[in-house]
Amino acid sequence: MTSVKGKVKGTAAVRRWFALAEEALQTHSGRLNRLNVFPVADSDTGANMLTTVRACRRAADEATSEDLGELLSVAGAEAMGQACGNSGTLLAVLISGFAEPLHGRQRLTVDGLSQGLQRASLRAWSALSQPVEGTMLSVLDAIRDQARHGAAQAGEPNSRAALEDAMGPLLATARDALEQTEKQLAPLTEAKVVDAGGLGLLLIFDALRATVSGSQLDLSLPDGLSGWDPAPEGAGTSAPAADPEAMELMCTVRLDPLGAASLRHQLDELGESVIITPIGPAAEAAADGTYRWRIHVHTTESEATLSAVRDAGPLESSTLTPLGGTREVS
Repeated sequence: MTSVKGKVKGTAAVRRWFALAEEALQTHSGRLNRLNVFPVADSDTGANMLTTVRACRRAADEATSEDLGELLSVAGAEAMGQACGNSGTLLAVLISGFAEPLHGRQRLTVDGLSQGLQRASLRAWSALSQPVEGTMLSVLDAIRDQARHGAAQAGEPNSRAALEDAMGPLLATARDALEQTEKQLAPLTEAKVVDAGGLGLLLIFDALRATVSGSQLDLSLPDGLSGWDPAPEGAGTSAPAADPEAMELMCTVRLDPLGAASLRHQLDELGESVIITPIGPAAEAAADGTYRWRIHVHTTESEATLSAVRDAGPLESSTLTPLGGTREVS
């Protein structure tokens, strides 16, 4: 267990949140990787989510702003540029969306939490070409709905006590939603596991609970979840291996919104698990109306897919990684 001495306020709390989330994911990264069977059993969910949170923590530590929204936006944008995989990219999208309603605020309230989660959910669902239930999106929406309920029930919504009181029910609701993922997606049902990305998200929000309450991480939170108990030596999930020709493309390209929509259509034809999302707020558009977009896609036609991205707009960076291997994070 991690001890947290006293409660922290404002942007210091954001920095503490990311530090605790990094610790929780670092502790459980290997087992999260083992749970990873959807959308492909590439055993990297823990590593990918850790990469995103680590980028958020580093960006927040270097930033000087005392504005919650600005700090979270900087962290989300930095994470977006480094994100890998479905779960890592969606987490960066979530952080960026969470930031948007919090600009101009000096501290988090239960109402701000609710508004941030509403926007995070909208951004995350919109980023995916084919979002499905039974993933971290389902856990995120359960958290969003419980936060909205907590904000509506709060007698003094601007008080720290109201935010603290909301966190326990929020975590309980998130864990219940996570348990349901095993029944919502056939690959999870067959492998007898819960969604790895959803579990990573649960750990991240436990870090927020610990930050708000000035308490400890609950590192036993995943105990009892399907697939979480240590497997016998040499055992793994029952999910099929990835296609040996399948590749994961991560890239950053500059496009206008119409160009991004057109590219999404092409990528939907060339691959799966397509995520296209802008990096940074709308105010960061260039003079020609273009934005930086982060792209994720699984494809067996890597040359054609990369060519489509290059043809769409100026390519800033790209990485092609074979699916089915674990990405190491040190």
